[in-house]
Amino acid sequence: MYEIDSNKYHVSCLQYHITFFTNNYIVLEKEEIDFIKSYFRNVSTRHEFKIVGMEIHGYSVRLVINCKTTHYIPNLMKALKGGTARFLYKEFPETKIKKGGSLWDQRYFISTDNRLLDNLVQDYKDEKSLS
Repeated sequence: MYEIDSNKYHVSCLQYHITFFTNNYIVLEKEEIDFIKSYFRNVSTRHEFKIVGMEIHGYSVRLVINCKTTHYIPNLMKALKGGTARFLYKEFPETKIKKGGSLWDQRYFISTDNRLLDNLVQDYKDEKSLS
């Protein structure tokens, strides 16, 4: 679903497809996934963007967000990834011990076109499997 944002200077409709992975493909448990989903919803409310699609399976996260032209994506990603890691480890301290320090891989993939995003992610996976 698209949302139109407007003010006296512009009318826009920005929808981003975002994918990122856990560090070293750490598989997330169901209760961790539930916690992350809840946290992401809180971040979206606080930063005033809308999550219109969210899938978290094993070690991958896929989000579809609607946002305004004033949003700066690196700040949104920092809030999503950095915050979840910090608060997940507070809620589940054994997770940090079991899985190590960094929860999320540093990279994230973002596109306004879902098919292009799928190609970017597949190229990345192919590249990682060759090295």
